[in-house]
Amino acid sequence: MSKRVIVVSGVAAVLMVLGVPGVASANVAWCVSDPPIPVVTPGGHNLTVNNMIYLSPADRHIAKQITDDATTAPDGRGGTLITVHVHLPATAHGGHVVSNNFRYRVSDSDSAPGGGTVLTLRLDVPIS
Repeated sequence: MSKRVIVVSGVAAVLMVLGVPGVASANVAWCVSDPPIPVVTPGGHNLTVNNMIYLSPADRHIAKQITDDATTAPDGRGGTLITVHVHLPATAHGGHVVSNNFRYRVSDSDSAPGGGTVLTLRLDVPIS
């Protein structure tokens, strides 16, 4: 090998190492997926409600303090109204919640500007 090939290869290797971008944090939100909430409709059907909770990355440590529950009631049209309550801890800087039932493709979302809030979401499924 000639010296020229070695020098050019060495310069190319150095430039490739220097050209690698540094690690940067671009997270705007951090998502917590709660365990699904099983519900039973007034007609006796078993359904599952899934909640995706989006928090500030600074609130990751309080994610386990978030609680939720769901109740069902007839919607008056032969279906079921599922009411979901998501309780954000007082120390949270706010959050956004998306609640859904994948089987019937219904969802609802709500946001809270600060902690100590209960977000109420409603899902209207076509089965009783």
